[in-house]
Amino acid sequence: MKYFFLFVVIILLPFRGFPQRNIPNIIDTVETDSGAVILYRNHIWEYLENEPVMMSLEEDSTGLFSHSWINDQVFAYMGASKRDSIKDTLLTLVTNSRKFNVPVVGRLYRGFSYTHKGMDISLKKGDTVRAAFDGVVRYAKYNRGGFGNLVILRHYNGLETYYAHLSKLKVMVNQVVKANEVIGLGGSTGRSRSPHLHFEIRYKDIPLDPQRMIDFDNGKLITGIFPITKSVFYPSDYDGKAVYYTIRSGDTLARIAKKCHTSVKEICAINKIKTTYTLRVGRSLRVK
Repeated sequence: MKYFFLFVVIILLPFRGFPQRNIPNIIDTVETDSGAVILYRNHIWEYLENEPVMMSLEEDSTGLFSHSWINDQVFAYMGASKRDSIKDTLLTLVTNSRKFNVPVVGRLYRGFSYTHKGMDISLKKGDTVRAAFDGVVRYAKYNRGGFGNLVILRHYNGLETYYAHLSKLKVMVNQVVKANEVIGLGGSTGRSRSPHLHFEIRYKDIPLDPQRMIDFDNGKLITGIFPITKSVFYPSDYDGKAVYYTIRSGDTLARIAKKCHTSVKEICAINKIKTTYTLRVGRSLRVK
């Protein structure tokens, strides 16, 4: 039997560089002279001691780390979750054993909006970026959609946090991490003009404003219990604080954007119109 295990290791050696922990696809763990080896259904293998393995399916009583758990796709819920379908619930953010840590200390220079789904926090290339909450790494690789090197953590309350534009990844998919653990180094990869951390918080793929949850100036949570309602995603949609502008003669989208301290892109996103939209005097456009 010992020689069989060694034969398996030798045969599968060429695949050693492409491991990806996916608990349901593990078929066995075997002992070799070099240590325990994990065997997968697709014949990939890796040493057990390389990285912490995700909790077993038996331990995942909530199903958070097995349902809609996709390692190679940014959005795991496949568009099935919509804001209007979200049920009101209370999320516990921290407990005696589960803590919070601000991902990076830096100046906030771009906030949450219809066209920007998170916070941009300044940093220097190589600065450490840390996990905000305890959780498991769902995604950790280069993303061509603009995020650059991206880490996504899913947390024990169902939230996911995104850490984008990293210069280096320090974690692997399915790795269990604790709040304050280093998950990457700051950078400017992807669609980025200068080093910064693009940080998002999402619930079932739907983004919410991190500043409703985190006091970035003081590096702490605003509250330990966070209510999930329709209004936390784009608050002005539901709280009566939406701002409208009445179109006047001579107005253009650029002129309206300048007057209202916003952007053409944001106006188009909120109103679901294109930049070629025909402005009609007397009609209203939502600007915030």
